[in-house]
Amino acid sequence: MVKSQLNLTYALKDGIITSISNVESGLKCGCVCPACDMPLVAKKGEKMMHHFAHHAGHNCEYGYESSLHLAAKDILSKAKKIVIPPVYVKFPDSYKKDELVCEEREINIDRVELEKRYNDIIPDIVIFAGGRQFFVEIFVTHCIDDVKLEKLKKANISTIEIDLSKKNETITTEELTELLLSNSNEKKWKYNVIAQSYLQKFYKVSDKRKLVSRGFAVHVDNCPIKSRVWKGKPYANFMDDCLYCEYCILSKKDDEMLCSGRLRIASIADFDIPENQRIRESDKRFDDLKENAFIEGICPNCGGKLVERQSRYGTFWGCSNYPHCRFTASPDPQTGEIKMKA
Repeated sequence: MVKSQLNLTYALKDGIITSISNVESGLKCGCVCPACDMPLVAKKGEKMMHHFAHHAGHNCEYGYESSLHLAAKDILSKAKKIVIPPVYVKFPDSYKKDELVCEEREINIDRVELEKRYNDIIPDIVIFAGGRQFFVEIFVTHCIDDVKLEKLKKANISTIEIDLSKKNETITTEELTELLLSNSNEKKWKYNVIAQSYLQKFYKVSDKRKLVSRGFAVHVDNCPIKSRVWKGKPYANFMDDCLYCEYCILSKKDDEMLCSGRLRIASIADFDIPENQRIRESDKRFDDLKENAFIEGICPNCGGKLVERQSRYGTFWGCSNYPHCRFTASPDPQTGEIKMKA
């Protein structure tokens, strides 16, 4: 059985979405193009795939894309369900990994509307589910550009984009149904209200910290996790310590960065953990990391190489970057326990 291509297989008849399979052949179909409103001819021969064509060879740039919108609405309205993609918090201008808010899941649909205007936005499809609404944009030739994305953010309406640009005009009704109702890499959130609210929570608990140039290095003073210490004062090397730190929420903006280290908020789960517990567990984790670094012969203060040295008090380990780094470690004469000092 040959599948029919979704090449204008949906049209409008008396203002109602109509499939090519439900109309008579030729002009008797009484259908018009959903994009240009011009008459269509239903071509239903035995040797060709059934589809609509514009009467008298009229060329319509958006006919196929509008037909996709009609098809998607028809599929979703009948199925009353859709699989929505996973929601992630993304951190712009940062190397911080995306935070998963919720996995992809199937939701029930209350109703579907097509190209309904919301202020100065006309989404392809509006889905109402569970007392909420979100947009679905079908990308065939034009994706959601920066201008439209800003409008969506301002309206604060979650929007999914379905990328069909690589399929050209070869997607079938069956493929579109599978894409809408199942898992798909072509479906992604371009904007999500919940993800945005979590991003703002990360920003709210973060501190602005100045980037200080010292010679060829850029430092951040008063590092809350004491990445490095100089003369008893904690600091961090921006390039080596901050950029990939789990507490670096915003890497750089106007010679500042956003750091959530003071409150030890690295993940969404941290918002539900009491502050004293977060700090205690974080300090222990970083102490363990420093101890492991020491065992491997790496200076836990600056990442340099540890060198065995002698003093009048006996053997100790010091950093090869001395005098810039004054880290030392020596065994306690009573217990043999290693004591590290920055």
